[in-house]
Order: sequence, then structure tokens, then C-alpha cells
Amino acid sequence: MNEIIKQIGIKIKEYRKKAKLTQAELAEKINVDSKYISRLETGTSIASISTIVKISDVLNVELSEIFTVETIKNKNKIIELINSKLLKINLKDLKSILEIVSCIAEK
Repeated sequence: MNEIIKQIGIKIKEYRKKAKLTQAELAEKINVDSKYISRLETGTSIASISTIVKISDVLNVELSEIFTVETIKNKNKIIELINSKLLKINLKDLKSILEIVSCIAEK
């Protein structure tokens, strides 16, 4: 369940950024605190359905888009998704990620 909540939060953040809204701007539009939006996006809080409906309306996104989460069980699919994200990252950050991955891989 926690993984699903986190994925929904990631979706909310993704669509908020596409809408070019800050957390504070989204919070104001749906009449909640900006810290609450932060907690939703990190998966540390669970939104009510009515809150998610408000968010989807403001972000002009279908509810089904927010609730469509992918459970990934295939290692190659995970690697493919990571690679697609890495292509968008600058060189300095990529080097930092390499150091982190190297540390994890050595465990």
C-alpha cells in the first residue's frame, strides 16, 4: 500500500510541475497548506478522494491518470525506467548518482 501511495504522490508532483505550479500555488487553489502538498507528493500523507478530485481539476488531469500506478517486478524494466530518467540529468548530478549506485552495489 505504501508504494502505491508514493506512486500517486509522484504522479501529483509530475502533473503539478507540468502545470508549472509550485506546491504553494497548488495548495492555495485547493485550499490546503503547502506542507500538506509536500507530504502528499512524498507519500507521507494520504489524500482523501475529494482532495485528489480537486487536485485533478486544478491540474486538468483525469483521475485515472493519477491513480494509474505501475508495479514493476521485472529487473530489466526497472533498469529501462532508470535509464530514461538518467538521460535528463546533468553531468554533475550523474556523477553523484554513480557514486551512490557504486556504494549500494558494493554492499
